[in-house]
Amino acid sequence: MPLALLGVAGIVITFRPFFYITPPGHATVIFNSFRGLQRDRILPPGIVFLVPGLDRPITYSVLTRVWRFTDDTQASLRASNAISVNSADGQAFSMDVYVALRPNPEVLDDLHAEVGENYMNVVVVPLVRSKIRDISAEFDSQDFYQKAKRVEIERRALAAIRQEIPAVQVNGESVPLLQVEGIFLGTPNFPAALKESIEQRQVASITAQTAQVRAQIQNRETERLLILARANQEAIQLKGEAAALNAALADFLLYEKLKERVEQSKRNNQGSPIKVIRLDGNATVFLNVDPQRAAATRP
Repeated sequence: MPLALLGVAGIVITFRPFFYITPPGHATVIFNSFRGLQRDRILPPGIVFLVPGLDRPITYSVLTRVWRFTDDTQASLRASNAISVNSADGQAFSMDVYVALRPNPEVLDDLHAEVGENYMNVVVVPLVRSKIRDISAEFDSQDFYQKAKRVEIERRALAAIRQEIPAVQVNGESVPLLQVEGIFLGTPNFPAALKESIEQRQVASITAQTAQVRAQIQNRETERLLILARANQEAIQLKGEAAALNAALADFLLYEKLKERVEQSKRNNQGSPIKVIRLDGNATVFLNVDPQRAAATRP
């Protein structure tokens, strides 16, 4: 009899273990057969004691994962098909969309109680498809080729989705059940005719922008040449002014030298060998009245 009891206990322990391990990156809620879902009991990674047959653990991954809306049936974390949209210019096409999200571990019990494990199909898929379609309808088809426009679509879609994600009140604050961290658009799957038309418009736009840039470069070059010409003109003017100043300085030095010789002759009672006449104006004129006496007085 004791051996039989031990055997039963071993089977119970094997198939209904007393201990449960929540792996890293996950969180667990407990459903009790008598009391139902145990609110405010969210188990972090680690080991916990459970009552076999009464406590059933439900474990969620709380890591951020990127779910794909794509027609590729082999894609990992495929949430649904690619999203079909209609642009503001009346074009219809589809595109892949990527959604980065994770369950909020702080309110995991509320998520399980109000939505359940199938939160992707119940909440995320219809909400993302709806908001992407609504916002895409406000943009032209060619905007989906432009980085700035795509970023704006992603930003607006993220804000709209976050606003409508189910939430609960915790200490007077609204806390989302799911944390949506990013929305990213894939390459649009345009029909061949539309794709060719958009590419032609892009080529025309690039050509026009190139011509505009070249015109700006030419204007800048013209400005540079005008500035250089003005600089050369000013340089020539400055050189002329400097030459005039140098000539005036030379005249002054010559005048000082002649004046010194005249005064020396007077001190030696030799009389002035030359006569200096200074004219006010643009020049000074020196008149030698006696070249022989001037030569005799040279030092």
